[in-house]
Amino acid sequence: MKIYAAKTCNLQASEAKQLCLLLDRDRRQKVSALKSSRQQERSIFAGLLLRYAFLQAGYDIEAWQQVEIGKGTYGKPYIIGHQEFHYGLSHSGDWVVCAVDRMPVGIDLQEIKPWKLSLAKRFYHEEEYNRLLALGETEPDRQTQEFYRMWTAKESAVKLSGRGIGAGISQYVTAGDYRSIYDQNQQCTLGIRQYDILEGYMICLCSNAGDFPGQIEQIALV
Repeated sequence: MKIYAAKTCNLQASEAKQLCLLLDRDRRQKVSALKSSRQQERSIFAGLLLRYAFLQAGYDIEAWQQVEIGKGTYGKPYIIGHQEFHYGLSHSGDWVVCAVDRMPVGIDLQEIKPWKLSLAKRFYHEEEYNRLLALGETEPDRQTQEFYRMWTAKESAVKLSGRGIGAGISQYVTAGDYRSIYDQNQQCTLGIRQYDILEGYMICLCSNAGDFPGQIEQIALV
């Protein structure tokens, strides 16, 4: 299991066009459908990071050029014909991350921004909400950290399943040590690991396999 991270940057139209030639067909279609240049840039970098991870896994350029993206039962993307290569992508702010493994993975990246307690009240379990309230007046910075630890954990769990955030994150309850998360609907516990090595960001990786990497490999894509 590996995690790669790359910082995005502004691209000239000609640069974006050239980089799109390196992406898989599905990603190129996604990029062309986006109206915001910033969204297009993030999507391009996400596609480039997946390409990098695929090549790092031992596949060659010819295999990459033939890559086709399929969708699982709940819409989780996978590379057709490569059952031992599973991946997850996420982007936020100026960063994109990609997790890869032989087993399904879910990863979420969030830029730490101002947030509202009402959001936690709506989506978090009562026990989690009370944990946040207990930190409110005495430790506001830690409360913010806890909010994003919970949020990234929940999103990484829904991304592992492929259901996406629209399926509801309230069914997931984080453990106090953030080493696991409980799915109330499926009545099962999933392993998670969180990383805060990118200043101003929180990352969470979710997997049934465990054996989480201790570090994130930061690379320059352009």
